[in-house]
Amino acid sequence: MDIAQGEKVEAELDHMIRRADERRRLSEGERRAEELWQESERQYQARRHAELVFAWVEYHEEAAERALANAATIAAKHQAQIEALLGGSYEQNRLREERSNGHHH
Repeated sequence: MDIAQGEKVEAELDHMIRRADERRRLSEGERRAEELWQESERQYQARRHAELVFAWVEYHEEAAERALANAATIAAKHQAQIEALLGGSYEQNRLREERSNGHHH
């Protein structure tokens, strides 16, 4: 997730909050200062929560990408060791077996 995506979501949240406030003002009228402060605080907390969620999502996406890259590297090293030990016959046998089972790569 990038910064632009986070800003877009934040703008959408602000828009939704403004629309809800406009509807509320039409139906209920103006609020006292304390109620306005509480609403402002609630909006801030909602925005902050969304920012934290997006930061954690980004962290986990990057961690998953690193884990997949590491797994691919580790698997390739093990495949190379197998090939070295069997002199290339392992890969040929594996491909032949996959073809006979209907798997094609």
